[in-house]
Amino acid sequence: MAKVYAFVIIVFFELLHFGAFSQSQNQVGLQAGMSYYLGDLNETGHFKAGRTHFTWGIIHRLPINDRFTWKNSILFGKISGDDSESESQIKRNRNLNFESRINEFSTQFEFNFLPYHSFVIKHHFSPYIFGGLALFWFNPTTTLNGNEYNLREYRTEGQNAEYNKVQFAIPFGFGLKFKFSHRVLFSLEYGIRKTFTDYLDDVSTSYPDDPSTMSTVSQALSNRSLDNGNNQNEWGMQRGNSQRKDFYTMTTFTMLIRIGKHPNLCKYNTQ
Repeated sequence: MAKVYAFVIIVFFELLHFGAFSQSQNQVGLQAGMSYYLGDLNETGHFKAGRTHFTWGIIHRLPINDRFTWKNSILFGKISGDDSESESQIKRNRNLNFESRINEFSTQFEFNFLPYHSFVIKHHFSPYIFGGLALFWFNPTTTLNGNEYNLREYRTEGQNAEYNKVQFAIPFGFGLKFKFSHRVLFSLEYGIRKTFTDYLDDVSTSYPDDPSTMSTVSQALSNRSLDNGNNQNEWGMQRGNSQRKDFYTMTTFTMLIRIGKHPNLCKYNTQ
């Protein structure tokens, strides 16, 4: 995993270096906000307790013109879910739960609905939309009898192989950017990540047909049904919804600093 982190960080700063052709407009900053999970544990309604978690990261923006911006970011967040908080009695009986770190690198393009330029005073805010491509790492875990387990390793649905912890996603969403000077800029955005995996929560298909092929721990992690203390009838039955992939969201506030030398503002309409 350390190699993946190193690769992502190297790519991020190479992109930053590549943006030097427009040195006076490069912007770097910090993001902070909340992350949230959407999947098999809350497909019938949002969790009553909210289940949002702190997210933070670093960001690089390079305006292409006053309408389009190229953005790269690294975000570190967390997601979780628990059947016990579901409004569905069926889900509460299923009694599954998880939490997972989400480490994401993304590259995106933003479109400003209004002209927005860090050097033009009257361009002080704009709503925008964005879309792009993300690479993220996840690893769902749970706690049973006081012990924490990496669910992927126990193949709780009888998989022949462990699913990949590194996956692609499509980030998209909307936001509002604003500024109070040529140097310091801000934005607030809501982003959805459409993933290509159904295992953010380790829940996708069915209980294994034959639990005898699984270890005792795998059986206990796979089938935690309350069902009046008798979960034997669950084997081979539906456990999740494989027709819908999982999502996660990031709501973030960003502060950016334009890092280039002060430009010759005479060539810009700065009024």
